[in-house]
Amino acid sequence: MARARAEDRARLMLLVSADSEALHALSYNERDQFCSRLRELAAASGSKCSLAGDQGFRLFLSWCRSVPAVPVVVSRAVEQRHKGVQAQRKHKREFIEKLGLDWKNVDRDAYLQMIPIKTVSALAAPYPPMRECIAESSSIFHKWYDHFATGPQADSRKRRLPVHRLDHSKLVYDVLPKESVIFRNRRGRLVAAVLRNFCPDEATVAWADSVVADAMPGRRNIRMEDPGKLVQMGYSAGARSKPSFHWVRNLLSKAGGPAAAAESDRKASCVYALAWQLLRGHLPEEVIRDFDDFMEKTKLKRMDGNGQLSPGILNCTQSPGGAGSYSVNANGHEFSFHHVELAPPAGVFGENYARAPHTEKQPHKYGVSWTLTRTGGVEWGGHFYLAKYGIRVQGAPNTVIVWIPQEAHGTSLQDVHPDDCSPPFCQRGLAFVTSNRLPGVWEKYLAGQMSMKDVEGALMGEDTE
Repeated sequence: MARARAEDRARLMLLVSADSEALHALSYNERDQFCSRLRELAAASGSKCSLAGDQGFRLFLSWCRSVPAVPVVVSRAVEQRHKGVQAQRKHKREFIEKLGLDWKNVDRDAYLQMIPIKTVSALAAPYPPMRECIAESSSIFHKWYDHFATGPQADSRKRRLPVHRLDHSKLVYDVLPKESVIFRNRRGRLVAAVLRNFCPDEATVAWADSVVADAMPGRRNIRMEDPGKLVQMGYSAGARSKPSFHWVRNLLSKAGGPAAAAESDRKASCVYALAWQLLRGHLPEEVIRDFDDFMEKTKLKRMDGNGQLSPGILNCTQSPGGAGSYSVNANGHEFSFHHVELAPPAGVFGENYARAPHTEKQPHKYGVSWTLTRTGGVEWGGHFYLAKYGIRVQGAPNTVIVWIPQEAHGTSLQDVHPDDCSPPFCQRGLAFVTSNRLPGVWEKYLAGQMSMKDVEGALMGEDTE
């Protein structure tokens, strides 16, 4: 029996040595392709070897170590694979070190100690004023005035918003494009943070931006009344008229097919997973603790590409640390990370988005945004405002902003024409925000206090911005 198995393996090895497709897959560590081809060769030769799933790859390598006479071309392919794997591991270690993905608390504290802290107080009234779209120049004001005064409305039931011409002298603080700063109130509590050059690897930022850019055009805008576009990503409570817990269903067309949609969801979740790992290692402790408390309390699913990043796990919170796997493509390499904590359940992608100062109810205290790209200077507008404190944060690429959604905040208009579908300016990024309807009813459902029918009824009664 043992002799028959050995002869079977030897025949398979000879078949691999004569098959260019199998040798190529083996040389470049393409496991799925090699296993598929190995099964085809085994079936054609009548082999009795068990090669289900991906175990064929590991089995074949073990044969190469135990068989005394391995064909030269197979030995060379195995050696090339080994060198490639070692090089990939080296690149991955360098990638982790460069991005600080292995940072401990002491590294985070040292990083934050380099960032100035400013003490701020709330204004008697927010500035810029609430519910007034912000124009920072005459050019921006004149481009947008008629649009808001008489232009078509996405919802005619909502009142028209005026355009406010910014008085720069009324700003308390203006954060410059290369300036990082942490804002705390007089009690020492964090109210905002601005972190420039957040990810030190430009190729990684470009990859993340490409994923967002690819996802934006084919998805539904959730803020039709505001300039620019905002699309929801991750898990959703559904529409108020038809509430349900599911992965967001916002594709404008099914032309690409389910495979393309799934791949877009997977890539988006990978970007969020990377962002979350970076944020965990760099943000002030109270921000991460806020999200951790939110996730621990609600037991919500994490953003897993609708199950693609956590296969076999019904609820990511049931695995240690909400663990899953994600991958990053940068500098010509694909790096995979396993058994890591995935991002919280929901967020948004945005492009050239603007909104008058407002407040929002969120199930966690802080919101976090990461601007990935910005193609124009300060004069183009599109700046973020902490209106409660009279603070402007000038827009810049690769910038993370932490704020409190329940406090007055907004984003100014850009110096582009409202009807220009291909404006010469682009500002794009992502944010960690969550529907206020999502966690409460889900928590009750998990606790057995509500049926799904009750959940749907409760969701229909929720009112949030």
